[in-house]
Amino acid sequence: MIDITARLQSRGQMTDLSLAQTSPHFSHESAGTDGPLILVVEDHAATQNVLASVLDLHGYQVVCAANGQEALEWLEQALQTEQRPALVLLDLFMPVMNGADFLAEMRTRWPQGEPIAPVILFTVDQGNHDDLACTVVLPKPFHIRDLLAKLKLALAAEQMRSQ
Repeated sequence: MIDITARLQSRGQMTDLSLAQTSPHFSHESAGTDGPLILVVEDHAATQNVLASVLDLHGYQVVCAANGQEALEWLEQALQTEQRPALVLLDLFMPVMNGADFLAEMRTRWPQGEPIAPVILFTVDQGNHDDLACTVVLPKPFHIRDLLAKLKLALAAEQMRSQ
């Protein structure tokens, strides 16, 4: 049995959510927010905490994973319960499973016929990342205001496509 812990930041409270591979259900214990669910995949704990706090203040539900493998395990459980992240914030360089490998696996496992969640990739690498086919590539360091603007645009574009 694989057991991981995802952190759900909601209205100032940090809730640990244990996901066991054999567990049939995963539930978000969101304390009062009905905003879109954002999956944050970032190995740097301080960056993860800042992103979770800011997103929470802007009304988003947030699930954090420290690497692509943790995110993939959370996603597998979420897809089984028909939960979908509205958007993925993804660091490119992480231990265990990097962002590029996570993207490939996520796209393979995503239910056919459903639009894949937009991905905002952030990286210190200034090279060309078109091959990853992300919605937005945001070079680090970035200003949180820029991230929020790109996040809102990506969610709005996705909403228009699904109508």
